[in-house]
Amino acid sequence: MVIRNARFVPHHRSASAAALLAAAALVLTGCTVPTAEGDDGKTGEKFQVREPSGPALVLDSTDPAELALTASQAFFHASPVAVIASADDAAARATAAATGVAVAAPVLLTDGGVSDTNVVAELERLGADTVVVIGDEQAVAAVGPAAGESEVVRFDPGALNAAAEAAASAGKSGDADADAEDKGDGKRAAKVELPTAERLPAAELSNLRADIPDVTDPELLQETMVVVAPEPGQEAAIGTALAAGAVPVEVPGGDVAGDAGTVDTIRALNPLGVVGIGGKFGRAEELGWQVSVVTSGVTLPGGELQLFPGRYVSTSYTVPAGVADPAADALRATEAAATNGTTLGGSPLVLVTASVRSGAPGEDGDHVDEQPLEALTPAVETIRKAGQVVLLDVAPGDQPLAAQIDALEPLLAKPGVGLSVHPEFRLAGNGATAGTVPVAELQEVVDRLATLATDKGLPQIMLEVHQSTAASVVDRAELRIPSQVAVVFTAAGPAAGQATADGVWADVAAGLPAHAILGWSAPSEVPADATSILPTEPLLGLVSAS
Repeated sequence: MVIRNARFVPHHRSASAAALLAAAALVLTGCTVPTAEGDDGKTGEKFQVREPSGPALVLDSTDPAELALTASQAFFHASPVAVIASADDAAARATAAATGVAVAAPVLLTDGGVSDTNVVAELERLGADTVVVIGDEQAVAAVGPAAGESEVVRFDPGALNAAAEAAASAGKSGDADADAEDKGDGKRAAKVELPTAERLPAAELSNLRADIPDVTDPELLQETMVVVAPEPGQEAAIGTALAAGAVPVEVPGGDVAGDAGTVDTIRALNPLGVVGIGGKFGRAEELGWQVSVVTSGVTLPGGELQLFPGRYVSTSYTVPAGVADPAADALRATEAAATNGTTLGGSPLVLVTASVRSGAPGEDGDHVDEQPLEALTPAVETIRKAGQVVLLDVAPGDQPLAAQIDALEPLLAKPGVGLSVHPEFRLAGNGATAGTVPVAELQEVVDRLATLATDKGLPQIMLEVHQSTAASVVDRAELRIPSQVAVVFTAAGPAAGQATADGVWADVAAGLPAHAILGWSAPSEVPADATSILPTEPLLGLVSAS
């Protein structure tokens, strides 16, 4: 990892959040690129970087030229020099990115999803009077109109060093060789190295610096981190970020909390802002949440930042409603859960009954009896103190599934406390028929929990959805699951103490939404060798031992 700045020191003027987000979201083909500040785009200075406003920004275009352009808009107010290469040439992209870092200039690409007019407009916004074109005379001629009125300086360093050549070669061939890495889907992707000036021949780089305007001691970003999982086509955008001074952190697979080394690095940096380059980082609020959780030090009861991968095992003894001593009852439940966890091979988890169905509508007319917070809190705290995850089990009645979240929010705002819902218990009313809920109703629950995790800086929150038929959530596959929430669809047993039937398992396990996890109900009598009864396909995330 390359760290340009040893510490973050805030001293730059921030751009407006609206301007940055608008720039990042543009579909640029055939349109005119607006200026960064909404006026003439000039800052009155030869060189000025910009701090992306807000805690997080994601640049996720899959088109290399669009991605490069939005990176230039995000990281630079003004620059007397810009670097241009062809988006279709992997070697030129690698050279351009390294050149941008070496001379502290934004990197733009032609021949992609942006027109020459777009590139010229960006050069004018930057005030770039000089353009460094990567390649031979033919490349310079091809750039042509994209350089506008800027002076063109050709830079063709010949053979890059071995790392750059390997990356460029892999990008062209796509061969599954030593310079490629597994994408996780059986395919191989070219390995992309972070761009550095050291990848360029020193003598030729020195000659280039003599031919372009010199920016003496430029003030670079010192409080912004850029997270990357480099892929072919992202070189220019990454080069621009590093040229502006952003501190790069490589995040394997785009999972910020999934690697201990990455977590330690981010905690040490403690950035004020973070920019993700590439689609692996999800939406801006998801990336911001991940970094916030990592830097806050808040963890789940067992010390983890993520609930999964792994397996959880609930106890057959659920803390019931209305017990005289909730804390003592919860303590017995944690002991039972620990035993089950050992037998079934997973981390213990305890359900606490937060509400039950009622035959009478009650004062609020929802056919649900809710437990008061003063009764639930001692049980929840006892379970958390034991280092176990808690799920608040709620009955839906005839109100939407999210109806009880407000009342339970003080408990859900604690790390390691999640929710368990039963769509098949839903009574008719409020847009739903008896025994089913539309996916929008479940989506509301997911979104509410995601917002809670983001606002409170909580680790991932678990949402368990009990089902004896996948059809109990209409259009279930359309559920969108953000990284803040781990959604587990548990295939229910036919009755208390009975295991999930094969047909139910096959039904619930098929056609899951993206990123969903599976749960399974175990019998009351678990054999000594539990592996003989546990499903192995698909992977099992939760065992409900009830």
